[in-house]
Amino acid sequence: MSRGQSELFLPRSAAPAAFAVLRELGARMAPVLQVSEVRTIAADALWLSPSSGRETVAFHFTWTLETERVLPVLGEMEARLLPLGARPHWGKLTTMPPETVTASYPRFADFRRLALSRDPAGVFRNPFVAALLGTD
Repeated sequence: MSRGQSELFLPRSAAPAAFAVLRELGARMAPVLQVSEVRTIAADALWLSPSSGRETVAFHFTWTLETERVLPVLGEMEARLLPLGARPHWGKLTTMPPETVTASYPRFADFRRLALSRDPAGVFRNPFVAALLGTD
């Protein structure tokens, strides 16, 4: 898991509301944010893609390495964007528990079954992936 980056992927139609939330949080974000970018992504059908099944707007954040200061800001941002359909990037910094992250990916259960059938001993898992798969 990246300690210094987060990404949240929302339905493209939620972009105006997401921008409003981020503007409201701007003063709290500024001290711990290094850089941010926004991009749109076409829908796809890939199992672990944050754009799976929907036209997407992605909000990327590179944070300072002061995790204890970043997490409260990130947690508030996620809490406010989750009702808009936000999917956190499954491999980056988030305050959401693994089951919340994976529930936002419609095909994650299929991926889990495949991963467990192909790697039953967990040879290719680290603690982070094991937590996502629910095998830790």
